[in-house]
Amino acid sequence: MINTLIALSAVAFAGPNSGLKPGEAITPFHPTHVAGPLAGSTDCFPCTFQNRPQVQVWVNGDDSANVGKIVSALNKAVEANKSSEFKAMVVILAPAGKKAAYVSMVKGMIPNLKQATAVSVLEKNEDAVSAYKINTSADVKNTVLVYKNWKVAQTMTNLKADEAGVKSLNAAIAKIAK
Repeated sequence: MINTLIALSAVAFAGPNSGLKPGEAITPFHPTHVAGPLAGSTDCFPCTFQNRPQVQVWVNGDDSANVGKIVSALNKAVEANKSSEFKAMVVILAPAGKKAAYVSMVKGMIPNLKQATAVSVLEKNEDAVSAYKINTSADVKNTVLVYKNWKVAQTMTNLKADEAGVKSLNAAIAKIAK
């Protein structure tokens, strides 16, 4: 009985599941890039940067302040890990049929479209969302995939870009950028 309660408690505190798990493969997809190195294209981010260490942050209704802090942390991480050619992308998920509106909104929110981190838009009903196992329920605000050589090394859900959250993100990046 006690073991069952402990197991149920662990599940209750684990939080929502979202994203590919460590060891699973990243696959090609074509979001609309609004800012960053692929701005103005629908090029495949993982295909372009191949085996380099990379992070994708899939945003599903997270507040703009947290997303801005994540983008800022990733911009700093790209600069700090230049020698390993680390790359980062934030994918904003738009409701079906709302991609153009979201692209305009994102353009208006990002002062420097030439920044180091790619910021892209993809509709929630596109195949990549299910291929990447992104949970689009309201309790999942973001999903972070840290990977290298097309294989996921770490997944995080609902990353809060406070000091502790950025520290854990940077630690995960350091492991793949060596």
